[in-house]
Amino acid sequence: MNSANSTTLKVLAWLLSIFVLLMLGSQLYYAYNAKFEYNVALEYKVSESISFKGIIVRNETLVTSNSDGVIDYNFEDGSKISSGAMIAQCYSSKSEILSKQKISEYEKEIANLKEAQSYNEADYSDAESVRKLIDEKYSEIVNHIQLGEYELARADKSELVMLMNKYNIVTGVDENYEALIMSLEEKIGLVSDVYTEPISVVTADKGGYFVSGTDGYEQELNYETIYNLTADDINSIIENPDKSSGNAIGKCFDSYSCKIVGIINTDNPYFADTYLSVKLSSGNTVYDVYVESIEKLDDKGNCKIILNCNMMDAKLIKNRVQQMQLVFDDYNGIKVARQAIRFVDNVKGVYVIYGEDLIFKKINVVYEGDDFVLAEITEDPEYLNVYDQIVLEGNKRWLT
Repeated sequence: MNSANSTTLKVLAWLLSIFVLLMLGSQLYYAYNAKFEYNVALEYKVSESISFKGIIVRNETLVTSNSDGVIDYNFEDGSKISSGAMIAQCYSSKSEILSKQKISEYEKEIANLKEAQSYNEADYSDAESVRKLIDEKYSEIVNHIQLGEYELARADKSELVMLMNKYNIVTGVDENYEALIMSLEEKIGLVSDVYTEPISVVTADKGGYFVSGTDGYEQELNYETIYNLTADDINSIIENPDKSSGNAIGKCFDSYSCKIVGIINTDNPYFADTYLSVKLSSGNTVYDVYVESIEKLDDKGNCKIILNCNMMDAKLIKNRVQQMQLVFDDYNGIKVARQAIRFVDNVKGVYVIYGEDLIFKKINVVYEGDDFVLAEITEDPEYLNVYDQIVLEGNKRWLT
């Protein structure tokens, strides 16, 4: 009994000693670190850029309709169309468009069921490959929803249903879909009985890229008139980006490319004939541009700039006037406050906290801001690394 008690006391004494040492060590550590103000080294990105409002210009042709009916477009914005293509149909009411859409949905569903039904002679071993396709399509739908791409998600949903129907056929859950196909055909017949044809159609006079939106500047702005725009003209368009387009229901432009005109403020207007990039405030896409011309407007640094861009997406065709950034360079590195920089043997670097010690780490500066620099990101232990604790201020005897 006494032996057991003695052993227990020794274990308790040993645990207590360990606890005391840990507490003392942590207090010393925090007391030491409290001597210093520090920042955690994090990755940071800087863009040298000029912010301005850009006006997007193309050679555009208005698409018009004299009908007072409801318009149903056959093409998504940005679609390439050929001369004579049926751009839109005009109906007497919106219910006719809904009926047309319902018939189209039923027809697609029938086509999907027939394709799935063709797998009735497939080997059961095909089930695994179909199941993998189902998982992939499901992941794509989730990704589209997270990105707000709901139209793409709806399109993928139809494919997912077809794959699931195939899986049911291959695994024997369903023998065929004849009854369901017959039911859908009956529904098409019922909708067709109350559906009436469009009162008119709109066709393209020439081929190009179609956009349903208009802003009233289609006949004023083009690749020729852009050079005659004054500062007042540019500011007027920026202040009033939309006006009446009459009976226009859309427009066509003949090229993927566009020009961008705007007024920038810069002390160094000498970068014409160079390739830069543009970012829109509404997204993260980077558009490559060629600086066609820069015209100095006054002695305050205001200049008229014309850019050429050979890219097109939904954001570029959505609005005539957009907030932009003309980007000269992007820099990526570890952000270091200027007050943290020290020189040891004429080598630039910083002190970092390493346990209970301070160690000097070199930095290779890739960008200089007003109150900070960006240091090159490296895994070399002699240089500053991401997540190091950079000492800003502390006991002078440590930081000389």
